[in-house]
Amino acid sequence: MEFLKKNYLFCTILLLVIFIHQAIFQNFFPNSNSYLGHDYSISLPNLIFGKIWFEKNMFSIPWFSPSFCCGTPFFADPQSGYYSLQQMIFVFFSPVIALKLSFLFFSLISFFGFFFLVNKSFKLNIYLSLLAATLFLFNGFFNYRAIIGHYAFLSYIFIPLYCFILIHCYEKREEKLKSFFYLLISSLLFSNFIHSGAASLIVVISLSILSVLTLYIYIKDDLKIIYKLTHSILIGLIISSSKINASFAFLNNFTREYPPLLFKNSFDFFENIIRSLYLYPNEDSFNSKTVNNVTSNLQIHELEFGLSIVPLIIFIIFIVFIKKANIIKFNFVRLLCLIVLFSITVFIISLNLSDNYIGETLRKLPVIKSTWVHYRLVAVYIVPIILISCFLLNSLNFDLKYFKYTVYLFLIIILYQEYNYNKVYYDNQTYDAKNLEKFYKDQNRNNNLKVEEIIIFLDKKKKPVITNQRNDMFVYNFSPLFCYNPIFGYNLELLPKNKFTFNSMVKINDNLISYKGNPKLIKNNETNFFNPSCFVFPKENNCIPGDLFKKNQIQDLEKFLNYKKFDFNLSASQKIFNNISLMSLIFTFIFIIYYLVLKIFRKFKNVKSH
Repeated sequence: MEFLKKNYLFCTILLLVIFIHQAIFQNFFPNSNSYLGHDYSISLPNLIFGKIWFEKNMFSIPWFSPSFCCGTPFFADPQSGYYSLQQMIFVFFSPVIALKLSFLFFSLISFFGFFFLVNKSFKLNIYLSLLAATLFLFNGFFNYRAIIGHYAFLSYIFIPLYCFILIHCYEKREEKLKSFFYLLISSLLFSNFIHSGAASLIVVISLSILSVLTLYIYIKDDLKIIYKLTHSILIGLIISSSKINASFAFLNNFTREYPPLLFKNSFDFFENIIRSLYLYPNEDSFNSKTVNNVTSNLQIHELEFGLSIVPLIIFIIFIVFIKKANIIKFNFVRLLCLIVLFSITVFIISLNLSDNYIGETLRKLPVIKSTWVHYRLVAVYIVPIILISCFLLNSLNFDLKYFKYTVYLFLIIILYQEYNYNKVYYDNQTYDAKNLEKFYKDQNRNNNLKVEEIIIFLDKKKKPVITNQRNDMFVYNFSPLFCYNPIFGYNLELLPKNKFTFNSMVKINDNLISYKGNPKLIKNNETNFFNPSCFVFPKENNCIPGDLFKKNQIQDLEKFLNYKKFDFNLSASQKIFNNISLMSLIFTFIFIIYYLVLKIFRKFKNVKSH
């Protein structure tokens, strides 16, 4: 309360920043046309499936889903996020309300996570912390990915919070129990990166964390926090080892490699980075200056990283007043930090440039070779640019009175630039969540949900009709063969699609025909539905990826179609990692509860003694 009384104007402005942010971006959940971003066509049905599974099976692993692609892996899909904070909100609220609440929740984590990182970990004043938190809250990578539907990418905003907790763990290392408590909290956050479906972003997340801790080491001149980072990541990997092992088992059977998107020269790359980070990305210029053999063009949401022009202004101010700056003395540790930061920069640049030996070598590495839009790595620069901007401004030692008004001016610039930012592309998104909203409100349909038929939609030339709503079909008790799942390729080129029998035709209009089939139809000793265990554990289940349920597995198929668990064989390694994940998670929660109870008991004892 004392802080509020002394800093009422500051607190008012802080709340106003958060309110304005929500006022701008909540309008896109849905947009003015009552639609959502196009990639919610995969993430929203997945989240609703997670809700259905929870209601029918609680915390048991949702290994597979009958809702999409006529039976596919779910837990093993690195994009799924059943055991994540994202999923929890959708269990209790309708789809659109859950989206709005999720965005508010992630926005608050984003803002206060960065505020505490700057104020508590780097010991900068509350005004610089407010500026840093505002820059991160309004960054384009978070906000526009949220709007477009890259829901798994929202885990990105936990990076500052993770670093703050890890640094706090390190700084309290003399208090063993407290330090270990915070270490376990940081490990849970790291495991959430993996369990939330952010596997495709793990390089961005890892390099961002490394950048923050490198800057911390540079300021503090102490390398020992690396030990805590190693322990935190190791425990996080142990907790999520079941998900990791299952994902690799799935991906090993469906190795998706597209030719990478590359820039022709470094000048074009840097020009686009400056536009993406500080101004407004030029979609036409970007696509004309890159080599892209996957799509006709990259859309604007892939180029959004915006931090406003404020970091550039701060850099100019620093150059003008550089004589007033307090420069930290140089030594071996700080030289090492600069080498790490430089190496991260070389890594990102090399991956994005053609005719580059380092880049060609790096693009063959695991995980990296499965991604093709390496421009996403520009997101690694967001956090360090904000931190360095604050360090530069702080080093000038301006009088506090002028300093805080300078920060308020920067806030106005950020808000003005974001308010006037061109958002037409996002207001023209066309995914309609009405199918899922109606399904959520109809408890009878929810209770009796099952897959009764498989379905495809073809035009009069018998070519597949692909719509944004294709993954919604499960709410009508259909499982669409032509689903949306990039694991099988953007055109489902890796999905074995030619094994199915469709024996019911309905003409919807002159250019749209639906073909339906019975999933339990027996033909050549096989049913009419994928056995998804063959996609992940083919050897253990005596099958190959793409095999259908056999005639003697009809009872298992019946359970699967009714969203129930069925019998299949796990690999030996999966059984081991399942046990490791479960035991490590149980131990983590037991210790966290023990520590909190002990802390409450000690506090109560101290109060009583006084």
